[in-house]
Amino acid sequence: MSDRARRERKSKLDKLAEYKRVRQGGGRVLDDDTPTTLYDEVSEEQYKGIVKGRLQKDDFVVDDGVEGYMDNGMDDWTGADDEEVMESDMEEDSGKRKKKSRKTEDSKPKAKPKPRPMPAPAISAYRPTKTAEEEEDLMSSLLSGMDAQASTILPSKSRKRKPSPAYRSADFSSSPVRPDDQANGHFNEYDGSSDVYDDSALPPASDDLYSSPKKRAKTSEGALTPAAERLADLNVQSGSEDSEFADLDMDSFMEIDEADLVDIKPLVKKEHKEPDVAPKQSTAKALKADDAPPAWLSVYDSLSVSTPETLGPVNTSGKAITTSKISAQEPDGSLRFYWLDYIEYQGRVFFLGKVKDKASDAWVSCCVTVENIQRNLFVVPREKRVEQDEDDPEKLIETDVVPELKDVYDDFDMIRKSLGIKSWKGKFVKRNYVFGEEDVPRGESQFLKVVYGYNEKEIPNTAESPNIARIFGTSTSAFELLVLKRKIMGPCWLQIKKPEVDNKGVSWCKLEVTVSDPKDINPFPESDPDAPKDIPPLTVMSLSVRTIVNHKENNREIVCATARIWNSMHIEDRTPPERQPCAVHTFVRPLDRFPSNFEARARAGGKGVISPAKNERMLLNSLLVTLYKADPDVIVGHDFLGVSLDVLLNRMRTLKADHWSRIGRFRRNNWPNIGRQGTNLKFLTGRLLCDLSGDGAKGMIASTTWSLTELCKTFLKSDRQEIDPDDTASYFDGNLSNPERLLTFVRHCELDAHYQMAIASEVQIMPLTKQLTNLAGNSWNKTLNGGRAERNEYILLHEFHRLKYICPDKWGNKKAAAAAPVVEPQDGDEAEGGTASKGKKKKYQGGLVFEPQRRLWDKFILVMDFNSLYPSIIQEYNIDFTTVERVDPDENGEERIPEPPSSDVPQGVLPRLIATLVNRRRQVKSLMKDKAVLRDDAKLRQYDIKQLALKLTANSMYGCLGFEHSRFYARPLAALTTHKGREILTDTRQLAESLGLAVVYGDTDSVFVNSNETDFAKAKKISEDFKKAVNERYKLLEIDLDGVFQRMLLLHKKKYAALKVEKVEDGKMTVKVEVKGLDMKRREYCVLSKNVSEYVLNQILSGESPDTVVDNIHEYLRTLAESVREGKYPIDDFIIFKRLSKNPEEYGEAKGLPHVQVAVRMKAKGGSARSGDVIPYIFCLSEGEESTKTPQADRARHPNDVRRADSKLRIDFDYYLVHQILPPIARLCEYIQGTDRARLAESLGLDPGRYNTIVNTEASGEAFASLDSQISDKDRFKDAAPFLVRCRKCQGQLTYEPMYERDVSVLRASGPECPGCQAPFSVGSLQMQLEAQIREHIGVYYEGWTICDDATCGNRTRAMGVYGRRCLKRGCPGTVAFEYSDAQLYNQLRYYAFLFDAEKAVKAAPAHSSIEEIRILGAKNADFLEMMAGTVIKYLDHCGRRWVDLSNIFSFMSM
Repeated sequence: MSDRARRERKSKLDKLAEYKRVRQGGGRVLDDDTPTTLYDEVSEEQYKGIVKGRLQKDDFVVDDGVEGYMDNGMDDWTGADDEEVMESDMEEDSGKRKKKSRKTEDSKPKAKPKPRPMPAPAISAYRPTKTAEEEEDLMSSLLSGMDAQASTILPSKSRKRKPSPAYRSADFSSSPVRPDDQANGHFNEYDGSSDVYDDSALPPASDDLYSSPKKRAKTSEGALTPAAERLADLNVQSGSEDSEFADLDMDSFMEIDEADLVDIKPLVKKEHKEPDVAPKQSTAKALKADDAPPAWLSVYDSLSVSTPETLGPVNTSGKAITTSKISAQEPDGSLRFYWLDYIEYQGRVFFLGKVKDKASDAWVSCCVTVENIQRNLFVVPREKRVEQDEDDPEKLIETDVVPELKDVYDDFDMIRKSLGIKSWKGKFVKRNYVFGEEDVPRGESQFLKVVYGYNEKEIPNTAESPNIARIFGTSTSAFELLVLKRKIMGPCWLQIKKPEVDNKGVSWCKLEVTVSDPKDINPFPESDPDAPKDIPPLTVMSLSVRTIVNHKENNREIVCATARIWNSMHIEDRTPPERQPCAVHTFVRPLDRFPSNFEARARAGGKGVISPAKNERMLLNSLLVTLYKADPDVIVGHDFLGVSLDVLLNRMRTLKADHWSRIGRFRRNNWPNIGRQGTNLKFLTGRLLCDLSGDGAKGMIASTTWSLTELCKTFLKSDRQEIDPDDTASYFDGNLSNPERLLTFVRHCELDAHYQMAIASEVQIMPLTKQLTNLAGNSWNKTLNGGRAERNEYILLHEFHRLKYICPDKWGNKKAAAAAPVVEPQDGDEAEGGTASKGKKKKYQGGLVFEPQRRLWDKFILVMDFNSLYPSIIQEYNIDFTTVERVDPDENGEERIPEPPSSDVPQGVLPRLIATLVNRRRQVKSLMKDKAVLRDDAKLRQYDIKQLALKLTANSMYGCLGFEHSRFYARPLAALTTHKGREILTDTRQLAESLGLAVVYGDTDSVFVNSNETDFAKAKKISEDFKKAVNERYKLLEIDLDGVFQRMLLLHKKKYAALKVEKVEDGKMTVKVEVKGLDMKRREYCVLSKNVSEYVLNQILSGESPDTVVDNIHEYLRTLAESVREGKYPIDDFIIFKRLSKNPEEYGEAKGLPHVQVAVRMKAKGGSARSGDVIPYIFCLSEGEESTKTPQADRARHPNDVRRADSKLRIDFDYYLVHQILPPIARLCEYIQGTDRARLAESLGLDPGRYNTIVNTEASGEAFASLDSQISDKDRFKDAAPFLVRCRKCQGQLTYEPMYERDVSVLRASGPECPGCQAPFSVGSLQMQLEAQIREHIGVYYEGWTICDDATCGNRTRAMGVYGRRCLKRGCPGTVAFEYSDAQLYNQLRYYAFLFDAEKAVKAAPAHSSIEEIRILGAKNADFLEMMAGTVIKYLDHCGRRWVDLSNIFSFMSM
């Protein structure tokens, strides 16, 4: 008997005795004893958690099904009688089971216990937490709703209460239903339909209403198969591969039991009819409007899906493919193997790819292990032997002794003995070195080549000895050495001789082969006619993952995952994915329980197989089994590497998923460290990852945000509907009476998997990256995921290795000593990080940009562009490591630009390599013009991808010279290349001017020439003559006509818009608007702003009269402002985008950065926001707030927060009119007569008084030229000299820009710092530099130079004539003026003071700048600004222009 029953019986007897005593005349006794607490008081949510914890535990009842006892995890509050009976029965049964279990335990070995599943949290853990204010608003709205409905209460209808089922007596209102009870049909009376309740006397059905928990509709028995029976029916078999691994020692890899491999088959009922799952008419009418099928489901319904039996490799024979039966070897015993990816482990290289099984004619995965790879080291002998200094042992003194070869050999033998290297071989060879190390002789020299295995210890690259200067190749990877020696250029067919099929179990591949001699693996020669040419068909899986935030556990969990699998896909085939057969497998798990009838609807069929899982661990295990059986070669995803993969890995590790390493192809037993977000590609080894939002894709796909919604709209012309992550929990609400909402969520996940593959196919990212990898000779996975620098390195590595050059080490000295000399810090400055011996040089000067002639040009402008300027310069001047001699710094320690080699120097490696790429591209483009190719679309696309890859590779070759983290970084060569580019552009402008042509603008590799013609034919003729004149000066450099602009609005450097002539037919021109660098091209401006700017720009370029253009713009703005304030534009038009330059938590102060604040909120909700992500936001007002005149970063909200139905946020329309619309159009209209900023503001309904400025016309300019107060700071200081500051750490010199120029200003929240080396500037250093430059200007003024204003004279002298301003040169009628006047000096001092005035910086800031950010910046640096301003003010106080003596002016007046 239980304790509770005993307590209750004792209490009853005591009460009965007391009652009898009182009846007999005894007095009543007041019982003051505190009642004993019999039960623990818990909240509703806590009780639900306890119940679910019980359900997670192993069932203790044999054959727990519908017919017998069923544990629902809840307490029985009905009494003790049933409990006593059940308790006695349990005691008897448990005794029998204990005896039986002892015998079983003695006879069977103990199995490894499975981890006990963690109690499932309640669904409330996944709902966003509400603040106290939100809860109060919710309660008030509910109460007000009750008051409003008080008069319309439905009359109650008497209903007879039906008895509850005998086995079910718990009150469901306080305890949730067990998920598999309700969803899987564990009720005797349940027909599986969505109409669970009798609604004859109830209001219309709704998902939000709850009916009596004890009310059950009559149903037929056996309508649904219980979950336990379905699990028992699953065909769980061990794979035939187990026998192959039985005798192997797998300790170094992992112990694997294939018994858990479950065939992925659709869950179909056996021999009984599926219940009718269609909702009845009454329920259908009661559905909310939001539950109506969305429009995107039509796209989902149109997809073709094959039967799930196609999962796995195609097998024409119909027999199962097992490891022991795979026959892939040729008659001569060799193996033809196409490699896709690799992994390097313990000195061995594992190639993973595809082979063809000759028995089944199917393509299967294969792992080739290459063993016995030997390191190749090159030891550099010293020119003179060195010895240790007796006084300072760390100092080496050079002697006059020249080391002999034997001395070098003995020294290396000493080094290897100290490291414990047992066996090695060495011989002296001749090699070339040209990469600028001071202790390595340039040109051909003798080196000691050392060969020893990768199984031995690695020698440090800093190792040296009295006779050895340094050692190259110590850190070279086995993969790099193997592909260089075997000439393997990216993914290709390899011929493997003497393969040993061993199936050691190092991978999940179907076949495993070992090669003992690396020389037995070679690519097929192109001349071999029997060699395979085409890439084999690949298995591609598009993986879409849905996550949800567990707010209580503060982590992200997987709730749904869809895998779309295309078998035997040819990556160069442009057939859309929707027209190719694919298998779809979706795995979904509940948060607490599935909605009613969900599993039946999931089994009813659709576009693939939907497999409900009881919990997250089962979902992950099912996904891993699918990965193993499908064995995809390529995984396509969106934001997969940055988000989904990290969540998958962390959840698999936390939940101890079975065989987690199946996510890749390399078997692992122990978990390696999971790296920071976005760096875990190593877990997918053997499978190529195509991430549409990864670094590699961003370099190849033109987009603003790279979101899946934008990519669908851009490339698929399809509108994708987004699901708010905060609404995910509502889709999984188990209280819903209809499963359609969750099914919609699942279909959305399935459709995203299709979208990902469709976009990848449309942009041709796989074939393009393959071509780029084949040209460079590196790894395909590195190219797919952003390895552009590595591609450049590998193409040079292959070429220099072929020519017997020793290349710089990857982790050695990346900068040549001559290219980046060590700079000692100046006195008073400390080197960052305590490394006082190293300094970072300033960046070399880049391309030349001419000052634009700002205005609206209405004559034809010729855009003359040099074809591939920098690669052409490298070829033209033969710039290469092998041709350009090293130069020493000048007397001041500054770098000098080297001279190009003479014409008789042989062509260098880099020019020859670029020339080869260019010639190959010409050949491919000529093939594209062939008539046969033009008729073959597939062949034409292949050639187009190949020529694009050749172009990208050739144009990026210059990049490795200027990229400081490249092993081929050569600063002098990069500086020489850009120097020649500036020189060429200057000469081109001079040539144009000599021909009577005006160059209105120029940028790096192009010049904009004003033809001064309105006739297109004449303008074209001028371009042909100019092109001929330029090209005659060079051998390889070519200039060509890149475009003709009919009209051009030139605003600033790199900012212009024009009407570009596309073609001319029958005298009619077809034009298109071309925009470069304007606000409408920046993501910081919303769609509404861009649309307005586009209209204004079209009006300006229309060619209409200025009056008509201005009137149209003003009228359009008035109409626009009314529509905006009335809310007629959609929310999407107000979204602003901005990219994170670093992780949100790394920003020191985010008060003035709206995108950072939104990113922080996103991460708090469990979303993803990291460096490089583009964050969307909208400026909003809360209820009762008013719009402010300045941007408020804390009012920025994510668009999903605004879209919610219960959101009380409203868009701040005035902010958008003031900061998003007015500034761009004001800049566009800056040079348009008849309007100005004030008139534009008035048209938008804003206060024009705030925007009163000078109208930009010649008349107004003359009228107000003498009024200094009417001139803007921009115009006032346009001729002032900049304040040049030099960094003491890196010796870089740069301009101190105003603090509102946030992109280039050196002033940060922490103080001024160098943008090159990030070292802080000391205030004292900046003060001294400022004072020195001020004194320099004062000195120039007091030199008193005068110059004649006559252009033919130009006499410059310090002498003064007696006739005052008359020129002293005989016969000259001109007048002289000071070359540097007092007004110029005063203006210069005012400019210096302006640089350190925070208030003026706020006023002068462009409208697109963040005023709040500038104010915060000024406040944080107030002390610094005050000290710097004081340096200037003490000189301004001595300037006579600042003082007016009123007594002298009014001395003639008497009072």
